[in-house]
Amino acid sequence: MTFTNIDLVKKHILEHELGTVSRENVACRLVGETPFQLPHILLLSGSEKVKAKEQNAPIQESVDFASSETAQLAHEELIPDTMVVANDSSLGKIYVENLDYSIDYDQGRITRLSNGSIPPASSVVVWYLSFRIYQKDTDYQIDYNKGQIKRLSSGDIEDGQWVLVDYGVEFALLNDEVIENAIKEANDQVIKYIDPSYANSTDQSLVTAETYLAVSILCNVKAMEAMTQNVASGSGWQAHSLSLAWSKMSSTYRDQAYQLLQRFRKDPGSFCAPYAARSTK
Repeated sequence: MTFTNIDLVKKHILEHELGTVSRENVACRLVGETPFQLPHILLLSGSEKVKAKEQNAPIQESVDFASSETAQLAHEELIPDTMVVANDSSLGKIYVENLDYSIDYDQGRITRLSNGSIPPASSVVVWYLSFRIYQKDTDYQIDYNKGQIKRLSSGDIEDGQWVLVDYGVEFALLNDEVIENAIKEANDQVIKYIDPSYANSTDQSLVTAETYLAVSILCNVKAMEAMTQNVASGSGWQAHSLSLAWSKMSSTYRDQAYQLLQRFRKDPGSFCAPYAARSTK
């Protein structure tokens, strides 16, 4: 019998965010229509956000906390560390971020903190800068497989301009069939390693060990897949780096699995079962 199952392996993958990388504010200088190589390849389609600072004068708004402790500003994608919050436009009292209020910079939301100095149901005046967000196929083009971005001369990104790019890299750990095969392979390794008396055990250490071995096998599959796909895309150094990262993760999970299996292992001094040998005469 197997000690783990697909749901347990998936749960472990999701809880530990295996195979997912998110990057924010990667600086790129886009010259002409020459592609700029990002630090990753195999980007998650549609995950990118290309932005830049295009203003020096801050936006001023009045915010009212009468109906809610959280208020939506007129703009999203605020530039970090550019916000000033005061009790009025004369800056009579300036409030402090994370003491008096908090900011969701991506969504453009400000929240009054109950333990801070901003009075309940009051109003404040805020000043901030926001990023300009550029549009795919209008201002830029992106090759998700190669991890390359380039400006379009007909768009609003100036030649030689610096932009910041957010994106995700998704190395999903394959489908249920592949996970099931990994579990079978892991179970075969466990059964060969442990004493037969534990074959039907429900000990949690065996469950965890087999789960780790299945994840190790999946990581190894992804190492081979990354190398093959990335070589095909022409980014050999990135292929090598990505493959090594998956291989290292595979080895880590394998080592942890066998540490857990130590107390269940067969007695190394026991006799092997007899087997028949074919005569060479």
